[in-house]
Amino acid sequence: MPRHRGFTLVEMLVVVGIIAVLVGLLVPAIGSARRNSLATGSQSNLKQWGSATINYTSTHKERLPWEGLPAIADMPTNLAEPTYWANAVAMLAGERPYSETVAAAQLGQEDIPVAPTQSIFCDPGAITEVDDPWPFPGGGCFFSYVPNMRLNDALALDVVAEPKKVITIGMIPDSAATVLMMELRARASELPSVDPYIGEATMVNQSDWRCFPNHHFEGGHVVFADGHTAHILNDTATRSVQHNRDPSQSLGDWNKPGKLIWNPQGIAPYSLP
Repeated sequence: MPRHRGFTLVEMLVVVGIIAVLVGLLVPAIGSARRNSLATGSQSNLKQWGSATINYTSTHKERLPWEGLPAIADMPTNLAEPTYWANAVAMLAGERPYSETVAAAQLGQEDIPVAPTQSIFCDPGAITEVDDPWPFPGGGCFFSYVPNMRLNDALALDVVAEPKKVITIGMIPDSAATVLMMELRARASELPSVDPYIGEATMVNQSDWRCFPNHHFEGGHVVFADGHTAHILNDTATRSVQHNRDPSQSLGDWNKPGKLIWNPQGIAPYSLP
């Protein structure tokens, strides 16, 4: 009878080598596909926020929703206001007002959605530094997407007398370049330790380029006032029109006409007026 010859050591090494090469090619491809999927999911969430916000203006005399008071400690005041973005816009995006989500969590009926939970409030590609919601007196919250806090810079002189005053869509000359909402940086360590923006607080419910993300292909996504979304490199979003990333520069302007506008009614300096 013929003898069956087994594999030689050399043949086995060749097979193992081929498998190793295939795995080496496959693993990065799988990782890239996953990163693309997470980025696409986050961009889709932001697109929904943009569409819902624009729909809101169509039934509110072109007025944008109220961005709220910036500090998380002020969330009880924000949640009590129906025109607060997380209440008003959420309903137009197929969600209940955020105040109801917070109330249900306070009663122990459910948890506050925190990234990467599947929620329109959460970026599926974000890795946070803490698992718990951001605490405030009597509750907690979490946002991966926030309004551009510089939209109302031109109305700064009226904030004391009328704190909920907001601009209208008609006051935005270049809607295709004006940032309506943005992804939020999820943790400080997304940036290099020497980055000038690393010390900025990221537990906020409104922001600008200071808290721009860096976890989606070295940048993040924004939705513009005309409803379209785009991926923006962190270096681009955080660099002034004078090509400077130094927050202490004098007379710096982070508006980039025709490309990336934060304050549609004037310049966008690093320091608020």
